[in-house]
Amino acid sequence: MKRVHHLLAASVMAASALLSLASAPAQATPVAIDVGGAQSINLQGEAGNMVWFIDVGANAVLNSLSWSLDLNAFAPSVLSEMQVSFGGSSGSDLVTFAPGGADFASGVGSYSGSLDLSPFGLSVGADGLLRLEFSEAYKDFAPGVAEGEWLRGNLTFDVTAAAVPEPASAALVVLGLGVVGIFTRRQRRSTTAARQSHPNSLRTLRA
Repeated sequence: MKRVHHLLAASVMAASALLSLASAPAQATPVAIDVGGAQSINLQGEAGNMVWFIDVGANAVLNSLSWSLDLNAFAPSVLSEMQVSFGGSSGSDLVTFAPGGADFASGVGSYSGSLDLSPFGLSVGADGLLRLEFSEAYKDFAPGVAEGEWLRGNLTFDVTAAAVPEPASAALVVLGLGVVGIFTRRQRRSTTAARQSHPNSLRTLRA
């Protein structure tokens, strides 16, 4: 009986170690998106805007955003009105970002910086798609007419992919749990045999 208990304990410890290994979190990875050529056309959420979908991995978490951009706002539209909204592919949970900030001039402007996204708790869905929608905060021209262009530069998201067990590790975990099940069944059989061989002793132990 003691041997079975020792083997069970060893099997449980091995299975726990394998589970920890299989579920180890993935490291953060930068995803750089070249936005050169994108246009800001209508208000956010309106038809006719440029919408891009970028595969960043299923259920990936967006940790931070950094940017280095050149924008061109067509007068009378101003640079502070050019914006991009990002989030999951459904478009229901988005953060809107305006690189030009408080720059109320028309023409070309250059901007760089970074933003911690962790307070927003942003992640993409199971499809792994990051949605980008380029838009305007205020509409100066007729609907469908571009009011600015993202001339060049990158938006770089720091992304942590959801932890996925490697196939080999997952197989070892199943094997480890299977060993636990085997020894459990053996222990039950031993107890049943003891009851059949020594019924009086078992009744004494119960009392």
